[in-house]
Amino acid sequence: MHETGGEFPEHTGDGMAQKAGQIGHLTVPPARRRDRMLAGGATVGAHLALLAVLLWPHRGDQKPPPVPPPPPIQVSIIDSPKPQPPGPPQEAEVRPAPPQVSPPVLNINSRVQADTFSDVMSDSQLAGAVSAGEGGGGGGGSCDMARAVQQALRRDRLVRPAVADANRLGKSILLWDGDWVQTGAQEGKGLSAVREAVMWEVAFVPEACRNQRMHGLILLSLEDGRTRFAIGKDDWRWSDLLGLRRTAAR
Repeated sequence: MHETGGEFPEHTGDGMAQKAGQIGHLTVPPARRRDRMLAGGATVGAHLALLAVLLWPHRGDQKPPPVPPPPPIQVSIIDSPKPQPPGPPQEAEVRPAPPQVSPPVLNINSRVQADTFSDVMSDSQLAGAVSAGEGGGGGGGSCDMARAVQQALRRDRLVRPAVADANRLGKSILLWDGDWVQTGAQEGKGLSAVREAVMWEVAFVPEACRNQRMHGLILLSLEDGRTRFAIGKDDWRWSDLLGLRRTAAR
């Protein structure tokens, strides 16, 4: 079958390329071209959307917006009214006032006798009194009782403080006149320290010396020579200071 009119022309490479180029630029219909453009645009939009999703920040990682501080509160200082004192109690609540009790008054004079210096003797009262060592103390030798008792008073360390406590230093004190004389406000008769010193000395001398008869007052002095003790009466014995009964008169 080699007919001239029916044979197909031989195709060459250049001719096919020329026809393909003509088809690509000239023979493509407009509708198909629009579809291609839409498809390309959709593809680009999908890529853009995916990119936006990847780059868009997540809400979980987003920090909440800062909370604005509360508005300032205005404070005004107002003096509160002072509470009024309660009014007078009602008649039903009135209670009688407790009785007023006065503190007890201590009458010192009723318990301690005032110091009237009744035991302090004046020079006129001492007129005729004999001082120890002047021969009127009960004889000489071992029976010089006035000197022995006076030395006992000067040796005793309690005598002078007792006299000073009674405010009798430098005075002539009537100590015994048949009975022990109370000295001012001192409790008991006679100054206790002086009385005990005299009685101890008299108690340990021989009985003959204690029972010697004496007449009038005898003065016994301390070291200062101004503090003196008067002992005696008209007729007495040293044993009388001990409260002993007299033995047979001598």
